[in-house]
Amino acid sequence: MTQENQFTMNRILSITAAVLTTTLFFSCIPETAVPKTPETVSIEYSDDVIKKILELQDKQDSTALYPYFRSAQANYRFAAAQAFAAIKSGQAIDSLEILLEDNVEEVRTAAAYAIGQSGIARGAEILKRHFRGKDSADVNSVYNATVLEGVGKTGSLEDLKLLATVKSYRDSDSLLLLGQVRAIFYMSLRKIIADEGTEKMVQFLNGRSTSDEIRMLAAHYFARNKQISISPYRLILSTVISREKNPEVTAQLATAFGNSKDSLFLPVLRKTLAESKDDRVKIHALKALGNFSYQSIRQELLSFLKDKNIYVASAAAGVLLYNGSTDDVPLYQAYDTTNVHWWLRSRMCGAVLVHTPLYLTKTKGEFSQKLLKTMNASTSPYMKAAFIDALSRDAFNYPLLVKVFRENKHPVVRIAALEGLARIVKSPSFYLALGKDLKTVRAVIFKTLSQAIEEKDPGLVAVASGILKDPAGNWQGWMKNRKVWQEVLQGLKLPEMIESYNALEELLAYAENRPPVLKTPDYNHPMDWTLFQTIGDTSMISVKTTRGNILLELYKRQAPASVCNFIGLLREGFFNGRVFHRIVPNFVIQTGCPRGDGYGSLDYSIRSELPQCYYNRSGLVGMASAGRHTEGTQWFITHSATPHLDGRYTLFGRVTDGMDVVNSMEQGDKIVEVLLIK
Repeated sequence: MTQENQFTMNRILSITAAVLTTTLFFSCIPETAVPKTPETVSIEYSDDVIKKILELQDKQDSTALYPYFRSAQANYRFAAAQAFAAIKSGQAIDSLEILLEDNVEEVRTAAAYAIGQSGIARGAEILKRHFRGKDSADVNSVYNATVLEGVGKTGSLEDLKLLATVKSYRDSDSLLLLGQVRAIFYMSLRKIIADEGTEKMVQFLNGRSTSDEIRMLAAHYFARNKQISISPYRLILSTVISREKNPEVTAQLATAFGNSKDSLFLPVLRKTLAESKDDRVKIHALKALGNFSYQSIRQELLSFLKDKNIYVASAAAGVLLYNGSTDDVPLYQAYDTTNVHWWLRSRMCGAVLVHTPLYLTKTKGEFSQKLLKTMNASTSPYMKAAFIDALSRDAFNYPLLVKVFRENKHPVVRIAALEGLARIVKSPSFYLALGKDLKTVRAVIFKTLSQAIEEKDPGLVAVASGILKDPAGNWQGWMKNRKVWQEVLQGLKLPEMIESYNALEELLAYAENRPPVLKTPDYNHPMDWTLFQTIGDTSMISVKTTRGNILLELYKRQAPASVCNFIGLLREGFFNGRVFHRIVPNFVIQTGCPRGDGYGSLDYSIRSELPQCYYNRSGLVGMASAGRHTEGTQWFITHSATPHLDGRYTLFGRVTDGMDVVNSMEQGDKIVEVLLIK
């Protein structure tokens, strides 16, 4: 590669030299030289030093980890660097820099990844200095790709512009291109966007030889950033979606077309919806149609209400909920029958209340009473929650929701009632419907939310706090007596109630106009090494559900503590009988909550494990969390690629068989049994 074609970040950008390490680092480095001979990394968890490094990672003990950067063993240098990817310490980046010149690529890569994970702006300057652009044989490497990715997590707008306009990467430089697209995508997640980056993403999508993963990331870039104008690229992107074979890409492009609100994309969306055989694409295309006028999309919506896939039918109903018409209310009401799946039926009932004119008070009242009876007769708390959502679409139903909250005991039902009240308060019809009684009604709702906090139930505390701190609700002036809330905060048990604690602390901070003081759980759950040593390197798990069986492979080497925790819970029978409490079509299914509402946990937490793994396909298994290092018992399986979760949520396995079961799961479906079969 000629000098003209070489891309070295430190040559393109003007930078200043920085010290390699801090004084603290030098003071604790043992006097052992890094070997010059080539090495490879092979982590053995029977090694006591590796165990020690993992324990230090678990304890977040950065100071004790630094000496391993100078170890003569590549395994130890690698493990120590990888630990900081989860610790995310900005103070460690100077110490990590020395490993960017390590003679072992795996070590260099782990250090580059950890610097990117820190999110510290200065990390970009360090990474750019160490991009290896001199040796043509070494340029298209995992290490250099990781450097680019790290710049995407730490760099500036100027970095983005320069990185996106590199001309020297060839189609054969697959790793560099992957690092480049990740960098631009991660920049966009940080709200750093430039025309140069957008142009590059269009090029990636239009490239005939571009890999599926690169095109997937480029499509997510457009789907997740509504502020980007894609109309200038209408012809190119319309051509791209018409020839695209990967549904992961097509689905995201459909979302982007909808976000644009450009009516010239409408024929392309219609064609995509009509021709696709993939339910994920149909879901995204239907939701995208919701950005256009009702009359222009009416026929498609009504047609897909009859789709055999309940996810697809419900997506169509969801659009009608917001984009329907008064004239079609009788059509919506026809779905209020026991012959219709409750998921679809509840949404259509909500559409009836939304689109029946406000002045037809008696009509709406009678329909709401019928809907209330349907809710009460429902056999599942998730069904009840769905019909409560429908009831909340009429502001006059606030007394019904208050009554439901006070008289029901199941947390799922009570939380749904609170969320329904929040929906009513934020609805434009709230002010129109209640007029002079507005202040009295708000007082009733505020009292209900306050009582929810005072009950000290973790789910109620978290949800009510989130509602009250939402500026859209305009509740700040009502929060004069906060003494009881402060007492509730101090009484919440940690670490199991960490999500509720932080939600309430944020509410109090909002009320007092101060920054919140959020907590991360202290080290509280040591690794069970005795159990861990009984687990094979390739553990296969059978998850027997009421829908069928799902076979999982667990990633013991990438996420040892998470896998050990999962196996421990499995052997105790903890997962047996747990429900899939959260279903988000084409995103995730989630389970493992002892309460069934997403706010349950046991009396411990484990640390996030964030090595260089990516949510780049469907069927990946991750740990649910309420923030870093709050994981415990809840886990999820992805319906599709979810790259916005990269580096944030522990990835500890994948589905090897049973994706049809994953894609058919509904709220309330249960795990019958989880078995370790290998």
